[in-house]
Amino acid sequence: MVFRFKIWFENDDEVIRWIDIKPSSSFLDFHNAIQDAIGFDKKELASFYVSDTQWKKHMEITLENMFDDEDMDSETAMPSPVMSQTKLREWINDPHQRFIYVSDYVAQWTLFIELQSIQDPRADASYPLLVKSEGKAPRQREDSKFKMLDDNEFDALAAKILAAKGIKDELMMEAEELLDDDDDQDDEDGDDFYGDSTEEFGMDGFSEVND
Repeated sequence: MVFRFKIWFENDDEVIRWIDIKPSSSFLDFHNAIQDAIGFDKKELASFYVSDTQWKKHMEITLENMFDDEDMDSETAMPSPVMSQTKLREWINDPHQRFIYVSDYVAQWTLFIELQSIQDPRADASYPLLVKSEGKAPRQREDSKFKMLDDNEFDALAAKILAAKGIKDELMMEAEELLDDDDDQDDEDGDDFYGDSTEEFGMDGFSEVND
């Protein structure tokens, strides 16, 4: 048999993927299938959470072991199951079993997952299998400070930079003209101020006093 899951983004329920996967597949297989289906690059950490009907997170299944054996207190610590070592069938307890999938602990891309049906496997299919896709997934690093630009975005950015440079050059020229005008005006005002002051004052700028 094959599980058919419906997967959609928490903040955009119009972006949906349907994936068929075998019960014997690991959560790592499921993780890779989801990443491929939404166009992510598999470079970030991720976790599955077993969910109840109210979409509350319970048991976490991690991509990697988050604890070193030496750091764990054997009496209190409960290591999370690791995707590569955990089969899907181990956590399917409901005909509409739900999971929450979080990719990238910083960006917190969150997807809801719900078991839709159990199918007969197709002889000509390779699983996991993306069965259906609706909506365009968001760019994985849309808000990244150093995101890559496509050709159109690069051309638009270059045009903005050139336009801004043109405005800056124009403002600089206007500022220089204003400074030149101020200098000319200062020269004229200086001539009027001093005039023939040497006739009334001594060469040192002080009036002569006759004893």
